[in-house]
Amino acid sequence: MVSVKTIPDVLNSVGYFGPFQIIFLVLYIGRAVINGAIAFQFQALSIMPKIICKSDRCQLLQEKESDDTIICHLESEEWKFDDSHHNWLIEFELYCDRTYLKGMGTTIYFTGFMVGVSFLSSLCDRFGRRKVNIGLLLGYLTAIICLYHTKTLTMVYLLRFLLGFFHSGQSVGIFTAFCEFTFPNIGALANILCGASFALGGSVASFLAYNNRNWQDTLWPLIILQTIVLCAYSLFCPETPFWLLAKNRNSCAIKSLNFVAKINGKLPLPNDLKFSNCDEGEKQSRNPFSLIMNNCTLRNAIMRLSFAWFTVSICYYALQFNAGSLGDDEYKVMIWMGIVDIPIRLSIVYFASYYGRKTTARWYFTVCFVSLGLCLAPNVSAIYLGRLNLKSIFVLIGHGSGGAIFSLLYTYTSEVMPTLARSTGVSMCSTAARVASILSPFVIILNQISGSLIYFISMTCILTSMSLMKSIPETLNKQLPTNVADCETLFHGKSKVESV
Repeated sequence: MVSVKTIPDVLNSVGYFGPFQIIFLVLYIGRAVINGAIAFQFQALSIMPKIICKSDRCQLLQEKESDDTIICHLESEEWKFDDSHHNWLIEFELYCDRTYLKGMGTTIYFTGFMVGVSFLSSLCDRFGRRKVNIGLLLGYLTAIICLYHTKTLTMVYLLRFLLGFFHSGQSVGIFTAFCEFTFPNIGALANILCGASFALGGSVASFLAYNNRNWQDTLWPLIILQTIVLCAYSLFCPETPFWLLAKNRNSCAIKSLNFVAKINGKLPLPNDLKFSNCDEGEKQSRNPFSLIMNNCTLRNAIMRLSFAWFTVSICYYALQFNAGSLGDDEYKVMIWMGIVDIPIRLSIVYFASYYGRKTTARWYFTVCFVSLGLCLAPNVSAIYLGRLNLKSIFVLIGHGSGGAIFSLLYTYTSEVMPTLARSTGVSMCSTAARVASILSPFVIILNQISGSLIYFISMTCILTSMSLMKSIPETLNKQLPTNVADCETLFHGKSKVESV
């Protein structure tokens, strides 16, 4: 008699965290460092290199104003940039009446991200994780190489749009693929490590772009690393058994798992093993988006989680682009943001693994809310602890907490979606986050109205998100749902599948 099993039943046999998963995890983290470096390259443009005065009037103004304001009141022959520090600001002259182009560069990147995440991630559910991910990695590598050779700001913007476009699909597709080769807790750990690596990449990019004489040179390490990731993924990462079973390809799913077993040094599975499949109605539904929108439970979950994604994106990116208004050196604050991000993101691994995703998200939302509230205290910018003022420290904590929740929401969202709509569900939520990311670089406009407005907006969004997420179930120590019936059971304790 042939036994019928599920994928989680056999993961212990083939290895749920062996050499195969470690190789996959290294590729996932390496890709995150690249993405972080590319995403925050334009952030370095807001750092004004020191200037050297060539006139007495310039020297008098320099004693009263910062370098990024006095040059706009001087003639070009009265000053020059300090040659010991170069960045894209010098290359493209994005200062004075063209400063809006600095925020535009990041907005264009996240616009590409939003377009990509709305389109590309659903391809993973339709055509498979492996094929789509390889295509996205190749497209991203091609765009970086072209960026290295570009000379005009227009082409830089176009290529940054494409990089954001391909970045979005990679983020969702590779994360989904990794989660389907291991248990949920390992997937959660991987995504949080990925978030910390993304923050690290951003800090490194800012440092390199600020100090390197030729900004294109900073792209070479990223090109080499992306090439390694692409080649390794093509060689070591087969199609996921979850997706193959969703397409009723039982024998291919066994081959995929046996490939994992071989690398992990485990015995292969028998060829006559049978797995339980997705419901027939789901296999007939070719559109993962329709699968979500036609089911009330999944639709409501996506809407609630999407607002949470929007909230953390506002808290994370808006605070980052607001670094120049904290009363501290902007470059110093940016470096500290990356440094503080890493331990805060890693700390969420412990709490999410032992206290659950839902409870941990609520705790970190609370920390973020309190930190931002303390930024509104009077004279908080005048009190210094070490090298940073108190307001900067509160912003660092709020920014880091937002980043940690961001990492957690990737895991949490994937754990409440069925197999055939998992990438699509995460991409729909990520689209909401990218709307906030697109708006974030223009936070400076809010500062012209009131410096406190960004904090009030973020705190209001946090309270709303905490209220909306009350109906999302806890997913700790629960199997990934393979079909809509599993999702209904997760949310309601019973199956009440609506017609799709």
